[in-house]
Amino acid sequence: MADRYDEREEELSSLLAIFPELNVKDTQTATLDLPISPSAPLLVRFVPQSSETPCNGHGDYAQAACNGVAHIEHDVKLSHLPSLSLQIELPEGYPSECPPTASLSTASDWLPDVRLRELAGEVAKLWEEYGRCQILYSYIDFLQQAAETGFDLDQSADGCLILPTDFEAALVDFDKSTKLALFNAGTYDCGICLEPKKGSACYQLDRCQHVFCKQCLQDFYNNAIKEGDVVAVCCLDPSCGKEQVGHKEKKRPLHPRELLAMDIEEPTVRRYVEMKRKKTLESDKNTVYCPRSWCQHPARSPNYPPIPKNLADYPDTDESDAESVPATKTAVVIDPSDRLAICENEKCQLAFCRTCYKSWHGPYARCHPRDPSELSEEEKASYDYIAEHTSPCPYCNSPTQKTMGCNHMECYQCHTHFCYLCGSWLDAHNPYQHFNKKGNPCYNRLWELEEGDNGQGGAFVGARRWEQMAIDVAREADDAEARRLQVEEGT
Repeated sequence: MADRYDEREEELSSLLAIFPELNVKDTQTATLDLPISPSAPLLVRFVPQSSETPCNGHGDYAQAACNGVAHIEHDVKLSHLPSLSLQIELPEGYPSECPPTASLSTASDWLPDVRLRELAGEVAKLWEEYGRCQILYSYIDFLQQAAETGFDLDQSADGCLILPTDFEAALVDFDKSTKLALFNAGTYDCGICLEPKKGSACYQLDRCQHVFCKQCLQDFYNNAIKEGDVVAVCCLDPSCGKEQVGHKEKKRPLHPRELLAMDIEEPTVRRYVEMKRKKTLESDKNTVYCPRSWCQHPARSPNYPPIPKNLADYPDTDESDAESVPATKTAVVIDPSDRLAICENEKCQLAFCRTCYKSWHGPYARCHPRDPSELSEEEKASYDYIAEHTSPCPYCNSPTQKTMGCNHMECYQCHTHFCYLCGSWLDAHNPYQHFNKKGNPCYNRLWELEEGDNGQGGAFVGARRWEQMAIDVAREADDAEARRLQVEEGT
């Protein structure tokens, strides 16, 4: 018994020299916390927990999440995870007669129970493979190597570790705090003043990982924002962002969250965000501005949502493009038929038509562009078709097209009765008297164009007739110009 006692004590003493953090309770028990920092960041998928798929926090949810339950996934790569706690028990017969026993656990219970049991069972296997001798150091080395590979959790069928969203905040905060602590403990050469500085006085950019001291960054960015040079608010390393697009070098604007982390004052950062948004709006040819002379703010757009009160909530963007849309990586396409625009100025909030720039008149009213040259080909074709093949309701101006039948029409929008030929209002109780009254331009013309609207200008009277005549004149002029060009080409 004395020999075995000395052998166990000797091995624990050797381990204590290698791992000073080892906690030896007695000659039979020792505990050790192993940091988990995989060589490649571990992909973790956080899945919302539902009542139909209960989760015990030990990986059983991974199977439940794949059983057809609807959920929204959120993938995060973590470089540091809560430590693996190892408790070793050395029985009386160790090392020659009995293997040691290991108990493993993790803070926040992020590692699945199945994997913990597999790792704990390896200590007995190693004891057999090494010929029933002292194997504690080999076992700890095995755990460290497994931690470097992320315990091969990304080799599963899902390609990642699946956990409930309840775990996300703790694990993400642990990863960030560990990275910050390691960074603050180091010493770095500032890329601007070239002087060595402690990590606590420096800042590392999120995207490119270049390091500068905070004082240099504050001086440069404060001056750039003050002068309105938003393009200069990017990484200051000369080698950063050297991708070439044509002959123009791309800039990588910084996120407001990074400027706040550099201890730049919030009003300055807000000025930067406002100028950046204003520049992007002005460069977008689809931006619509309020027609009021005292306002002229841009209209609301899903491409450019308002700046949040908390700048830390400012949406992430494609930082490789200084003119990128701030809300989404893919711009939202606005339906050309949606003509309603609302001024984003809280003191104005005018609802107006983005086509004629007048106060909003409803989606069915006929209106003409304030500047026809700004119309796209699709919009121009749509307006031409409406003018040539529809008659407006005399009450709500909704365009109406007849495919067959008589010229007594009832508006589908406001149910007004009117004449399709001249646009006159008709009495709902006796609408046909309009076509029976002598001297009326529509007298005895109830069934004219019975088989549909063919755009025949002579058949209409009133405003519709003048529209048709204008279209015919324009068409004749285009045909004459085409014939003239053909003659010139022939000669």
